[in-house]
Amino acid sequence: MVKKGLIFIVMILIFVVLILCFVGWNRVDYKNKMEKKMAKIDIPEKLEQVRIVAIEEKHIPPTHKAKKRKKKSDVKKKPHPAPKKFIVEKERQRIAPNKLKKKKPGKKMLFPARFQLNNSMIVKGLKLIDNNSSVPIVMASYDRIGFESYLKKMRDIGGRLFVGDAKKQIILAEVILDNRYGKYSFIRLDERRKDDLEGMALFRPREITGEALVNEILNYSWQFSKGSDLRCVILLPLDKEAAILGALKDYLNLCGYHISKFDIVWGNYFQAGEQFGLRVENGRISKTNEIVGLDMTLTM
Repeated sequence: MVKKGLIFIVMILIFVVLILCFVGWNRVDYKNKMEKKMAKIDIPEKLEQVRIVAIEEKHIPPTHKAKKRKKKSDVKKKPHPAPKKFIVEKERQRIAPNKLKKKKPGKKMLFPARFQLNNSMIVKGLKLIDNNSSVPIVMASYDRIGFESYLKKMRDIGGRLFVGDAKKQIILAEVILDNRYGKYSFIRLDERRKDDLEGMALFRPREITGEALVNEILNYSWQFSKGSDLRCVILLPLDKEAAILGALKDYLNLCGYHISKFDIVWGNYFQAGEQFGLRVENGRISKTNEIVGLDMTLTM
């Protein structure tokens, strides 16, 4: 009986040990499974903030006045999203263009000069582009001539309208327009011409917003590109964009400045009879943020 009792006690101890081992193994297994599960969870990364290559045109130069304290109501407002690197240079400004003409007390004004687009300007501008030289962003508005006239003039000098994806930083298709009745209308998108961009100024695309024609194009495009960040942009031939930079360099040199000293210049497109061009009216010196009054007219 004693022997049987010992055997019974030993069996109970073995059984208890097995139970404890089994429970421990389950806990370890559960912990490992949870760790694996957690490892598979995608950790959201912060949105990458990248610089816009070409930003909104028509913009009022910043003032040097002290910033006002933010109200509590303003703090709660959702901040503007980080700019994205892509073809985003808006040609339209929602602020009245005449505000750009207001002279600030003591603002330095450079003398006026007129230029006609020529090969010399193209060569100088191409050299700046090829050498990756520091050049200002040229911001211009078509408010004074209207969208239809602007679009016609851009097309006359070789400009083309595209739809691009800002998220993927690619051109998706060229926009085919019709002007049969004196007003541009949307016909279709041509995806075959998205790669036919040789000789175009990809470094300075112009985004068009707030126009009925553009809204129609984007609404049509979204059904084929859901989830994309679509933009409607104009690309000019490289020689035309180079000529603008070349003319600006000549003008600033005449006024005693180097083009690299400015980070932004502002202006307006004009149309006088058959003449079409760009008037540059203000510029900002990058190091000091000083606003300088410019008066350069470039006829294209």
